[in-house]
Amino acid sequence: MPTYVRVLVLAAASLFSLSALAVPATWGGGGIAPATPSFTAASSGTLELYYTGLAGGYTNLVGVQINGVDQPLTGLNNRTSTYGQLLQLGNVNAGDVLVFFLDVTDTSLRYYTNPSLNPDQANHAWAQAYAGDPAVPAGINIAFEDLAIPGSDLNYADHSFTFRIAGAVPEPASAVMLLLGVAGLAGLHRRKQR
Repeated sequence: MPTYVRVLVLAAASLFSLSALAVPATWGGGGIAPATPSFTAASSGTLELYYTGLAGGYTNLVGVQINGVDQPLTGLNNRTSTYGQLLQLGNVNAGDVLVFFLDVTDTSLRYYTNPSLNPDQANHAWAQAYAGDPAVPAGINIAFEDLAIPGSDLNYADHSFTFRIAGAVPEPASAVMLLLGVAGLAGLHRRKQR
């Protein structure tokens, strides 16, 4: 096996073994977490949510509001979903404003990442970047609190998921760079065969 192939295989194996150790962090700050009311889609593509665990006392489903309109599709039941389970919420366009929500089926309440939309006007979500692991790709992890505030335990550990926009069309410059790289590798391989 050529040396460059061995190096690539070892590098990939090292990265895979490191990512196996990763899991989304939980809120440990005590009190109400800082709010991230909305997210702006940086690219166009399919909005994907991956269940990352956490199951509070109530049954919860998640969904999204796009540009101020609640979308009808919800999913990722915190009682039946498995780690890494995928929910696709349709296509978004670059610049769309995304506000995620949690439907608490036991109380019929809906809590949004935007506190001003919540019945108690309190923050019910904590967001952070997540580097990913073998079951969940890199994205933004959101953990929800499903109890009314005040009266909540404020652990933000009742439902969590990581979202990303998949299938985004690369910029023309990125596509050209990829093609040049592939052509260069093909040329190198052809040269070594001679």
